Amino acid sequence: MKVSFKRFSLLTLSMVLAATLAACSSGAGSGEEETKPSTQQDAGGPLTKYDPPIKLTSTMNETGKESLASGDTHAKNIWTRGYMDELGIDVSYEWIVPDANYNDKMNVTLASGDLPDVLKVSAVQFEQLYEAGMIEDLTEVYDKYASDLVKEFMSAEDGAGLKPVTKDGKIYAMVSFPGSLDSSDMIWIRQDWLKNVGLEAPKSMQDVIKIAEAFTFEDPDGNGKDDTFGIALNKDLPINAFLLGYHGYLETWIKDGSGQVVNGTIQPEVKEGLRELQNLYQKGVIDPEFGVKDFAKMMEDVNAGKSGMFFLPQWAPFQVSSMIKKDKNVDWLPYPVQSIDAEPAKTQNHLSLGGIFAVRKGYEHPEAVIKLLNFQTEKMFGESAKTEREKYLNGLTGLGFHNATVSNLPANKNVKAQDEVEQALKSGDTSGLELEAKLFYDDIMDYRNGNLDKWHMERIFGPESSQAVIKHYRDNDLIVMNEFIYAPTRTMNTKQATLDKLRAETFLKIIYGNLPIDEFENFVANWKKLGGDQITQEVNEIIKANQ
Repeated sequence: MKVSFKRFSLLTLSMVLAATLAACSSGAGSGEEETKPSTQQDAGGPLTKYDPPIKLTSTMNETGKESLASGDTHAKNIWTRGYMDELGIDVSYEWIVPDANYNDKMNVTLASGDLPDVLKVSAVQFEQLYEAGMIEDLTEVYDKYASDLVKEFMSAEDGAGLKPVTKDGKIYAMVSFPGSLDSSDMIWIRQDWLKNVGLEAPKSMQDVIKIAEAFTFEDPDGNGKDDTFGIALNKDLPINAFLLGYHGYLETWIKDGSGQVVNGTIQPEVKEGLRELQNLYQKGVIDPEFGVKDFAKMMEDVNAGKSGMFFLPQWAPFQVSSMIKKDKNVDWLPYPVQSIDAEPAKTQNHLSLGGIFAVRKGYEHPEAVIKLLNFQTEKMFGESAKTEREKYLNGLTGLGFHNATVSNLPANKNVKAQDEVEQALKSGDTSGLELEAKLFYDDIMDYRNGNLDKWHMERIFGPESSQAVIKHYRDNDLIVMNEFIYAPTRTMNTKQATLDKLRAETFLKIIYGNLPIDEFENFVANWKKLGGDQITQEVNEIIKANQ
């Protein structure tokens, strides 16, 4: 039964679809359709080919032409040919749009009620579809058809990736789960400046502050001018790694002493971190114009040699690699977050999903989405990868897997690769390196032989690298996970933007000194009143319901 809902908003989509389904199930639809026996053929094993072939429709977000092999298109490429030739699945796309337009286009599709067989959706869209009863329960087909490799990937971090799409013990979608480790916070410090001011690597938050002050007042670049700042910031306030030194967990849901889940943003530890940032700003350690600069401008200043410390995740070397090409004496090293007291500082990590892949209710072959996932996993990481991986990672970027209808990567694969690379660099034995690790190893050796273009690989995967910092967090139990891993609550959808604006404006004014630090208490009270208390209640209810 296909229904058009073009006149209805997405907020009413769930109610409308649920009512429609209720009408169908109560006999309003065709009785013949309800009792018609299934003609579904035996789907065989995880990679068994359908014979005759089946049809499957989906949608696609473009990743750019450079991700495609010569002659391929987003509609017809190495993946669609592989699906047909090896699985007997004829995949076609109802629409293909740029990444920036994908979410809006999917909203229009959901509102129309004319759904493709496989839906790549956001967490909010998934919840709407689930509440409306419009997607298939995949529990049995996952258990029966998922390959051992797919199940291995999905079991990472105690099965965290599947938890947001599991309802009452039943799985309603597949996910792309990259793991949470790459979200780790860290401190980046210019190593050449550190040597110039005669200081050692930080072992405490006090050391971090001392380094920042030295980078401001002790002429770290040796040009005889007072033209440097210790800490680089911008108006979006990337201060997580600083606040973690005071055990403050910004925009993270954590358990309090009673076991209730609370928002870290409004806890007193955040106030203490802001107090020190205000102090450093007043001393001149932070650029006085940071509040009007965006991320790009901040990094422009960093690359111009204006700051010697910033707080970014593991991908930061890509942002400063041009400095090393201009001057090989420039070097940046990542450090774990540091503590202001005897309690170890921990990073705050967040679960994120690269994609949610649901199957519309009534599609004859719900197991087909599992087979597509098996296929992508096998071609990139299974036995087939030894001979075919390069073919499926086609294009100039090596991002050809984005053109697969559904896809997943091994969770936290980067830290595993770093560990392999580090061991190979020590021993000189590369025989045990997996495919990606071997590529990283080769790039690092290329850098060490003089190719400065590959410096970023040394700093992401080498012995002194961002992934090494992440490994330190993992191995020493220095991670606080965000307790809320589900779609935004109802009040989040309507009030979160207001709360975010309140936080940004208040914190900026506190750091600038335009508000006293004790204004933090008024911020907390307003946060609670403007929706924070209701969101907290909803968060606890959802977490309890999914335990």
